[in-house]
Parts: sequence; C-alpha cells; structure tokens
Amino acid sequence: MAADKKKQTGALWATILGILIYIAVYAATAAINRSLQSGTVAPDKLAVVNSMNGVFSQIQVLGIVIMIVFDRKRGFVIGTALQVFGLVNVVIMQMIVRHNTAALPGAVTGVVSIIIYIIIFNSMERNRKLHDEVTANYEQLIEQNHMIEAKDKALTQLAYYDRMTNLPNGEFFSDKIQEFIDNGAPFAVIQMNMDNFKQINDNFGRECGDDLIKTYADRFQKYCGDKYTCARTGGDELGMILPGKYTEADIMNIIEQLRALFQEPVQMQQGSFSITMSYGICGYPNDGGTPENIMLAANTALYNAKIAGKNRPCFYSQNSLG
Repeated sequence: MAADKKKQTGALWATILGILIYIAVYAATAAINRSLQSGTVAPDKLAVVNSMNGVFSQIQVLGIVIMIVFDRKRGFVIGTALQVFGLVNVVIMQMIVRHNTAALPGAVTGVVSIIIYIIIFNSMERNRKLHDEVTANYEQLIEQNHMIEAKDKALTQLAYYDRMTNLPNGEFFSDKIQEFIDNGAPFAVIQMNMDNFKQINDNFGRECGDDLIKTYADRFQKYCGDKYTCARTGGDELGMILPGKYTEADIMNIIEQLRALFQEPVQMQQGSFSITMSYGICGYPNDGGTPENIMLAANTALYNAKIAGKNRPCFYSQNSLG
C-alpha cells in the first residue's frame, strides 16, 4: 500500500515537472519569436536564434515523454493537450493571422510529436496488458501448483494414514520396512494386538471400541515419537519398527514399557478400561528379506503369543535378533 502511494506520488511529480518544462520552453520560444518578428535580432545571430527554436521544441517533446513514461494515461492526456495547444497556436497565430510560412516546420513538428506520443502510449499500454496477463498467468500457475500440492498431500494422507487415528497405516508400514531393507541395516519389528478387544465392541458398542483405539493410538504415537516408526496395521493391531541392532533384553524392556502404557486405565462414559497386548517380534535380516516375509514372521510370532495365553511377547525364532 505504501509502495503504491509512493509510486503514484512520483508519477504526479513527473507530470508536474513535464508541465513546468513545457511552459518554460513555450515562454522562451514565444520570446524568441517576438524578437524575430520585431527585427531586434542581429542578422548574424538569426541562424543561432532559429536553431534555438528547434532545441526548445525537442526539450518540449522530452518533457511530455517524461510525463507519459512516468504517469502513463494522465501524462499522455495532459502532454498531448499541451502539444495540441501549441500546435493550434502556431497554426492560428503564426500561419493564419500573421501569414508566417516559416512556422510551417514547427506545425509539422507538432503533428509528428503528437503521433510519437500516441505510439509511445499505445506501446506502453500493450506492454502493461502483456505484463498483467503474464502476472495473472503466473499467479494462476502458483495457485494451480498449490492445489496440486494440496491434492497430493490429501492423496498421500488417504493412501498412507489411518483416517480414524491419524497413525500411518499398513501400506506405509510395509513401504517403511522396504526402505529399511534397502538401507541394509538391521532392524526389529514388533507386531501387537489387543487381547479380547472383540468383547469390548460386543458389550459396549463399536463407538466405545473406536474411542479406545484412538486413545491407545495416541499414547502409542507419543511413545514412539521420532525414535521408532509406528502404525496402525489393522483394526486392533499396532506395529513398530526399531532401527538398529537389538538384543532380546532390549526388546523385553521396550515391551514392558508398552505394557505399562496400554494397561494404564482409560476413563470413559462406559467405565474404566485397561487392556493387555500380545506381541510378535521378528528381525531383519534373519527372519526375511522382503516386507511380506517380515510381516509374515511378525504375525506368525503374534499368533503364537495368542495361542500361548495372550498378554505376552513371542519371538519368531531364537535367532530373530541375530
């Protein structure tokens, strides 16, 4: 806003300067013409004085061009009006009234000057319109780019994130495992499932079960933070990737922390809830070389934990962690 106001002020001053230049030069030219007509100019000075008329005429043109360049339409209208006034004065006062044929070049110069102003103004208007079109197209491209980015983000959200919990989903989890495999470094996977969760849905309703999953997912995500990759891999299943080399003792320590996390009671309208989890653990590279094999190993271990009595961890094999 301030920049636009400053620009407008500068344009106004350019027009005022152009008007002042034109008036000053017009007055000087009129004085020279009076001197010529009165015969007070020495014969040896006539050529110099006549040449001064040409110089002053060019200065007038320069002043009006300044007005047009800096103040565009207003400068063009005022400048052209001044030039027409000067032209009319030459034609009427000099050529018609005083029959001064020597003023003919000045009249021709005035007409040519007006044509030049029109050409300059039209050229500037075309450039302005072209600039506005380019600017509009650029802004449209930026807006379209933002829309594409927003759509890409929305599609990524739909493809890789669970809508209910906002956790990464199974697709994301599988792709992340592939990324770790590509890096070639060891890692462990823990697949966990809520014990007897179906009874909560059957006894208290699906809405209650969904609210519990949201609460546990939020706790799980906060626990994992940036250290571990976490995901909701199924209805009541969660998964995490532990990058690096882990011992069985390390895994058991993490599982004890997860147990405390999930067994902390959740207060809801239907009552207080506390759940247990079954855990299936496997490791790369010992238990598989593809995301499908890794997940098969983790789910097999999880299944074994379930049939062994639930609420416990189970390793896919004794050599899962190397």
